[in-house]
Amino acid sequence: MTDLNTLPAPRVLHIDDGREWRGGQHQVWLLLRELAERGVVQRLIGPPGAPLIERARAIGIEAVETPLRGELDPLAPGRIAAHARALGANLLHAHTGHAHTLGLRAARRLDGVWLVTTRRVDFPIGRGFFSRRKYRAAGQHYIAISEGVRRVLLAGGVAPRRIDTVSSGVPAIPAGETWPRERVRRELGIGADELAIVNVGALTDHKGQRWLVEAAPAVLAAHPGARIHILGEGELRRELETQIRALGLEGNVVLHGFVADARLKLAGFDLFVSSSHLEGLGTGILDAMLAGVPVVAAAAGGVPESVLDGRTGRLAPPRDAAALAGAMVRAIEQPEESRVMAEAARRHVETHFSARAMAEGTLAVYRKLCALPLPKGR
Repeated sequence: MTDLNTLPAPRVLHIDDGREWRGGQHQVWLLLRELAERGVVQRLIGPPGAPLIERARAIGIEAVETPLRGELDPLAPGRIAAHARALGANLLHAHTGHAHTLGLRAARRLDGVWLVTTRRVDFPIGRGFFSRRKYRAAGQHYIAISEGVRRVLLAGGVAPRRIDTVSSGVPAIPAGETWPRERVRRELGIGADELAIVNVGALTDHKGQRWLVEAAPAVLAAHPGARIHILGEGELRRELETQIRALGLEGNVVLHGFVADARLKLAGFDLFVSSSHLEGLGTGILDAMLAGVPVVAAAAGGVPESVLDGRTGRLAPPRDAAALAGAMVRAIEQPEESRVMAEAARRHVETHFSARAMAEGTLAVYRKLCALPLPKGR
């Protein structure tokens, strides 16, 4: 048995090129915080002005701003390698697809440094030469945030021994920080007696809000007092607005745009719906479960690992508006079953999807790699 005390301690340079604050950046922030509590030496690199940089610094994490101009940036790999040397890093940890490429290019300039990439999405891996080379290059390891994501990596040709599954985690919602139901409803213009349905996520194709909007007429026909509230912003806003008008749903489906601290406001709603057709795991779903809100979700990617159909929520096939509407109506019309599922869901998340478990799983991967010789031929 390997004595952990004799192994090199992980010294980690994190790379995240996100310029917005989305679910992935929140996960990186949680990981940085948890690893810091465990004494891990780490540093974060990100683009100038990135919200993650500011929030990491606010909790005492060393965070460096440097231009990261896409995968083909000619200068970024050298900067990343220089920071790795200055830190004495033995691990680079990439947290986005572009960061994966930049990290791989930087690692080729370094000796004895593993590249770890967290894969959060269940998009298929490209079959072209450069994609295969990127994902199969030596000296790197993958953390899949769900078994659904792991299956995508395997299908893309990544060897099983180079993948560990570490589920994303969400922190508990402190009782004193949760917004009371009445305050949420006042802020968002929700009627006291309204049956309020919520979706939280960026307005992007993979989040699938178009199918939620398409499902709305059937839900409203069964429950005219319901309204659907979509919290998030993105490039598909105009397209969704057009769809809402075409279906005559103005006032019944409301696009609120970005809502700060949405996870703290979920208690103001009666039902949470995820309509994604691609989803690595879905931390918004986990937040809703922790908040005790019943969940209906499209069974994309890793979602069925948290939404156990009929036990912790209700599932519908992705891209199926009729099935999604049916599941929503059942959730509304079977309130006692929905309440029991919501209670089970909260326990499920607290047991299997905590930020602490995510950090411990990630640290176990770091330690495993520190015990291995770095493969040659990267």
